This record gives sequence, structure tokens and C-alpha cells, in this order.
Amino acid sequence: MSDAYLIFFFIRALFTSVCIGIVIQFCLVLRGVGVSFAARAGLCLIAILLALAFFFSRVIEGNSFWLKAMSFLGTFWSALMFHVIVAWILTGIFCLLNWWFRWFVITAENRARWRYRCCMGIIGTALFMCVAGWINAQFPTVREEKIYAPEEVAPLRIVALSDLHLGRLASVDYLARIVDKIEPLSSDIVFFVGDILEYDFDHSEADALAAILQRLKPRLGLWGVMGNHEYIGEPESNKQSLNRMGIHMLIDQWAELDANEGLGNGGKILLIGRNDRHAGRLPVQEAIKDAPEDALKIMLDHQPYKLEESEEAGVFLQLSGHTHNGQFFPLNFVVAKFFEHSYGYSRRGQTHYWVTAGVGSWGARIRTSGRPEIVLIDLVAQEQASSR
Repeated sequence: MSDAYLIFFFIRALFTSVCIGIVIQFCLVLRGVGVSFAARAGLCLIAILLALAFFFSRVIEGNSFWLKAMSFLGTFWSALMFHVIVAWILTGIFCLLNWWFRWFVITAENRARWRYRCCMGIIGTALFMCVAGWINAQFPTVREEKIYAPEEVAPLRIVALSDLHLGRLASVDYLARIVDKIEPLSSDIVFFVGDILEYDFDHSEADALAAILQRLKPRLGLWGVMGNHEYIGEPESNKQSLNRMGIHMLIDQWAELDANEGLGNGGKILLIGRNDRHAGRLPVQEAIKDAPEDALKIMLDHQPYKLEESEEAGVFLQLSGHTHNGQFFPLNFVVAKFFEHSYGYSRRGQTHYWVTAGVGSWGARIRTSGRPEIVLIDLVAQEQASSR
């Protein structure tokens, strides 16, 4: 078992322990306001079943309605408990401030009632955040950017999307909605920047997904790279399914494209696809050692680590994902501390970077730290360029 999975297991065990503590505390609060033992026992049983739903949805294989329902309930419960913890911490800070400033007078007689009110407020706030986050996750936005590029390759319209996490909770209908958003953008090329498939992806759906992606028909094709989630399950099967879906996968490989194919003679693009860092990969310079030098370099790299390597290799544009911009508030601030650049546009020297928050979600189909997004980048000649 790798260090990354040991860390994940430890975090999951810690999270579960905290959730158990919160449920016990909540039951004690209910006892303090006279709620019956039977009602409290029933709430504990529901909490246990929902916690087990998350676990069993991870270990049972299949794609039945009941497994999908179990996955939804289990992941929603985990998201709800995370937001309960956040609300609980904020309420604790408020209580400490109230103890100092005496905004509200709490006596021995009304203490149980105040605890009950705080618990109801915490649960209500967390439930509202999760429902709003679920609605938010269903409606991705389009983030637009214009970047000046050499006239030989401009104009070129790029659509990039990352972290779809296609699987038990997001598959054919979900991808169809994403394609509905991309189709009117009239893209020249579409990039899938890793974590396209989840560990529970049903490979029998690859042909149906391919039929949906065929609606896009960008003149330079669909291209993608592997993310860390493609390596959780069966990497080779995932790669084969992605190829069946019509996505040309680049794994520490490059491809030379004619930027104006079908439009006349034009400049060349060197498209570089890096393998996921957790799977082991070649240095950038080694991955492109036989590539032509005069082409404009665009690189797909799922995880935005060691950005200086792209700059040193003369990459013009790097597209990454992976961070989800935290997915849950306030994890966006935590993620920003772990990555040199965790979200949006940035530039180092002559290299442009875009780290997308992703169009899908991991685990619960809930986003409370920002909108899911499709990235639209227009490479334009200098006289057409705006701010970049």
C-alpha cells in the first residue's frame, strides 16, 4: 500500500471518529431537552447505516439502481458530516466570543435549550450547504480566457475539461449535459485533463459515451491524459475505454498537429501529454527529446506540480486540473497552500498556465467552494488579443 493511500486511510479513520463523536454529542443534547431514548436510538441507527452505505458502496462492485442509491446516500452523508464539522467549529468559536463579550446570556436554566438551538442551527446550515452544493454541481459554467499566440497558430479555440469522474454517480446522462454545454462553443480541439474515469466506471458504457462525444467533432480531435483516479482501478482497461470513447490518450508522449488543418497552411502545435505523477513518469525534456523544436508547445498535466519544468521546456500553455479548487468550503484555502498555483490563470515567463477547478466532483456530487467549469481558451493573434 502506497504512502498516499495510507495517508488517505488515516484521514478517513480520523474523519469517521470525529463523526461518531458528533453523533454522540448530538444525542446527548437531545436527551437534555427531553427527546425519548427510542428517538435518539433511531437517529443513531440512521447515522450508522448512512456511514456504512459509504463503505459498502466502495467495496461492492456493480451498477444497479440500489448500488447507485447507496453511493449517493453514502457520499451525501460524508459531505453533510464534513459541513457539520465546519459549522460546529465556527459555532464553537462564536460561543467562545459570546463567553467573552456576553452577547447572549446563558444560564444553567436555559443552557440545554441553547445547546439544542446550536445543534439545530449547525445541522440546518450543513444541510442547506449540501443541497445548494448539489444544485451548484449540476450546472457547470464556461470560464473564458484569451491569450496572445503567434500568428502561425492563431486563431485557435481550445476547450479543456478535467475531473469528470465518470462512474456510478455520473455517466451517460451526465456526459450528455456536459456535451450540450461544449457543442455551441465551436471548439477546434478538446482536451480532457485527467480523472476522466472513476474507479467504479462501467466499461460497458464506453460505446454509449463515445456516441455522445462524437457530437463535438472538433477539427483537431479529442485528446487526453491519465489522472490519478485512472490508476486507482484498472489503468489498462481505463485507457482502452478512453480510446474507445474517441479520446486520443497521450501518456508521456507527444503529437504534432497542424494548427490550421483544413483551413490552409499554418503553424505546428506540439501537444504533450504527461503521465500522472503518482504513476511515475519521464521528465518533460526526456518525454519530448525527439520532438520538433519549432512547434508551439501545449502540455496536458493532470496535477499542477513543479510548474518550472514547463517553463524550462519552453511550453507555451500548460493545462491542469486535480485540485477541484477544494470542492468543499473552506478546503479551497487549504488546497491553495499545497500547490504553487491551485486555480485559474497564471504566467511564468513565456509560459501560460490554467488550472481548472474541474467540471465534475469526487465522491459526493456536491461543490460548495466554487462553480464546476469548462475552460474555453482562445489563442488569438496580437491585434486580436485583449489582456493576456
